[in-house]
Amino acid sequence: MSSSNTPSSTLSPPVLKPLKLNSKLQAPTLSTLKLSTPKPASPKLTPPKLNFALGGSSSTNSAKLSSKLATPKLNLSLGETITKPSLKPAAWSPSTTPLVLVKRALETHDSMSFTFAAADQAQFDFKPGQFVTLAVNIDGKTHYRAYSISSVPQQKQLRLTIKRVPDGLVSNWLADNLTIGDSLSALNIAGQFNSTDCAHKSKLLLISAGCGITPVMSIAKTLLAHNSDADIEFLHCARDKDNVIFHDEMQTLLAQHKNFNVQLLLENSDGFASYSADVNAGNNALSHQTGMVSTDVIQQLYPDLNQRTIFLCGPVGFMKAVENIAQESDFDMANFFQESFTPAADNTQQDQISSGATETSVMLHVPDFAVEAEVIQGSLLLDALEKHGVPVIGACRAGVCGSCKCKVTKGSVKSTSTETLTADEIEQGFVLACSSTIEGDLAVALS
Repeated sequence: MSSSNTPSSTLSPPVLKPLKLNSKLQAPTLSTLKLSTPKPASPKLTPPKLNFALGGSSSTNSAKLSSKLATPKLNLSLGETITKPSLKPAAWSPSTTPLVLVKRALETHDSMSFTFAAADQAQFDFKPGQFVTLAVNIDGKTHYRAYSISSVPQQKQLRLTIKRVPDGLVSNWLADNLTIGDSLSALNIAGQFNSTDCAHKSKLLLISAGCGITPVMSIAKTLLAHNSDADIEFLHCARDKDNVIFHDEMQTLLAQHKNFNVQLLLENSDGFASYSADVNAGNNALSHQTGMVSTDVIQQLYPDLNQRTIFLCGPVGFMKAVENIAQESDFDMANFFQESFTPAADNTQQDQISSGATETSVMLHVPDFAVEAEVIQGSLLLDALEKHGVPVIGACRAGVCGSCKCKVTKGSVKSTSTETLTADEIEQGFVLACSSTIEGDLAVALS
C-alpha cells in the first residue's frame, strides 16, 4: 500500500509542471494570432475579390486596373440607356402625327395665335421663317392653307398666328371653330425665306407689316436665344397700337435683350413709336417721330443700313415699297431677303390674277383623272382644276410653297411665279397652278 502510494505521489508533480508550462505557452501563441492574423489577412483577401468582380485581373497592380476597367462599364451603361434619348428627342412627322391644339390666344381684334403639340409629343424641327401647311376639313371638303410659324424651333410646341381676312374661308373657320383638343393634319414644313438658308450678317434689320410679322418674329426670337452677337433692329408697321401683333411680347424681349430694338410705324397716329431698351432705368423708353416710311426715314432710323442684312415680310405693295427704298439707298441686294406672299391671304391674289378672264371657252384635259372640260380663257389654273375635281393641293395659293406644281403637256399658261421650280422643271413644262392662267386649250399632268 505504502509502496503503491509512493510512486503516485512522486509522479504527479512532474505532470502538473508541464501543464503549467503549456498554459504559459498558449498565451503568447494566442496573443500572436490576435495581432498577426486579422490585419494581414483582410487586405490580402479583399482586393482579389473586388478585382475579380470588376475586371478579373490578379496582377500586382490589380487595384489600378480595376479602377480603369470600371469606368468604361459605367460610361457605356449611361450613354446607351439614358443620355442619347434625352439629348435627341424624336422629330415631328406630319405624315404620321396630327397636330393637337393646346392653346389659343387673342393677339388683336382680328388675329389669334394657335399653339399646337404633336399627338406623340415629338419635337418640331424647322428653320426660323418657314411655314407649315394645314389640312382643314370644312363641310366635308379638305382645304389646304399655309401659315408662317411664329414660335422658335427645337420645341415641343408649334405656334401659328393667323389673321382674319375678308371672306377668308379657312382663316375665319379656324378662329370661329377650332377649340382646345381638336386635331388637324398637316403637310411638311417648308419655305425658302428663313434665317438658316439665307446667309446674313451679325447686324440685321427685320421689317414687317400686318400679319407679316409672324415669320419675322420667329427669326428674331431664335437669333436672340442662340446668337449673343446679333445686333437686331426691328421695324413693324400697323394701322395703330391696337393692331400691333405681339406688342407685349416685343416689350418683353426689349427688357431681356440689350441687342434688340423696335420701331413701330403706326398709320393712324403721330407716326413712329420707337421702343428701345433703357438698361439703366430698367424699363422701355418711348419716343416719337412723324412721317411715313420713305428713303429719308429709313436712313434716319438706320444710318448703318448698308452694314445690315434685311429680312422683309408683309403685303405685296408694302414689300415693293421697301425694296425700292433699299435700292435707292444703294443697298447691296444680296443681303436683302423677302417672303413672297402674305400668309393666309386665302383667295385674294387668285382673284387678282383671274381678273383678266374673258368669255372665251377653251378645253382643259387632265388624262390622269379623266377630266375633259370647258373652262374660261384667262382663268386661274388652280381654280379650274379644283372645280372639276382634280385633287390638286393649293396650300399657300400664292406661288411659293410648290404644293400645286403640275406639268403642262400641251398648250400654254401665263405664270406670275416660278418660286419653287428649278430651271430643269421649268424647261420640262412644270408650272404652279395657283399663279398660272390658262391661255388656250390645255393638257395637264399632276405627276
